[in-house]
Amino acid sequence: MKALLDVHHSRLAAGRLRDGGHDVVAAADDPLLAILDDEELLRVATREGRVVVTENARDFDRIVRAWAASGQHHGGVVFTSSRRYHRGSRAYPDNLVTALAALIEHSPGSTVDWVHWLA
Repeated sequence: MKALLDVHHSRLAAGRLRDGGHDVVAAADDPLLAILDDEELLRVATREGRVVVTENARDFDRIVRAWAASGQHHGGVVFTSSRRYHRGSRAYPDNLVTALAALIEHSPGSTVDWVHWLA
């Protein structure tokens, strides 16, 4: 599974996941990705075969529902909780890296239209 971390998440997390052999990019590392609205970010991720990892459940849920209603497909969305993966905590980004690495290693073969809450 390839992933694109939304701007909510640390570029440090993406770097640590890459160091672990995972194909992960961070929108925060790319000025062009960082300015995209949510729907366009999902389009880019889908074209690249990536899941979007985001805290923005409200907007992305609305987008994936609209796409499903219109027959459009996406590359997958993984929702994270700002409470569990709080950027101000000592555990972050290590807790996010650990959880995402486990998810990547045990992900389904296809993530098309897949929506998942990261535990």
